[in-house]
Amino acid sequence: MGYVKDYLEMVSALLAGVPEEDVNTVIDLLWDNYQGGRRVVFCGNGGSAATASHLPADFQKNMFLHGGRAWECLSVVDSIPLLTAWGNDTEYANVFAGQARTWLRPGDLLIAISGSGNSPNVLAAVDAAHEAGAMTIGWSGFGGGKLAQQAQHNVVVDSRNMQMVEDVHMVLGHVVYSALRDRLLAQKSGKVA
Repeated sequence: MGYVKDYLEMVSALLAGVPEEDVNTVIDLLWDNYQGGRRVVFCGNGGSAATASHLPADFQKNMFLHGGRAWECLSVVDSIPLLTAWGNDTEYANVFAGQARTWLRPGDLLIAISGSGNSPNVLAAVDAAHEAGAMTIGWSGFGGGKLAQQAQHNVVVDSRNMQMVEDVHMVLGHVVYSALRDRLLAQKSGKVA
């Protein structure tokens, strides 16, 4: 087999190996969050920052377009002035925690994404979320790292290949969004209470 086919088959196997009940828990938590008018904050480091930046575009915009109600979804990786201010004036490990303290309220939700599960800035954001009374979801690989021990709910990709972990995280983000959209459309059509 060729390299491309091998890679895609490995990613497919990793996707198939993600525990469905863990993903369903994430879907349920986000559904309750949306229905309750609460806020979702995303964070991630490195490639996971790109995922954390991408997913609010799907969640915030599309849930409004399908449901007619705004959902406060934001990524704390997107403000370079804030990131550099927190990093410069304190330390890089605080770049997300400082913002999490601002945006998260009791009952809100933090989705913390770290391929290794050991990014200090992501772990600090989880601590800040808990201090604020928010719930936490960790997405990781590499056995889950410290994130899987710290976050209240977790989806761990069973791989030690960073690119494949990040691939699966992005697909899972789209799976979760699509499930939420379909629930919303079913609710609007009267098929779901």
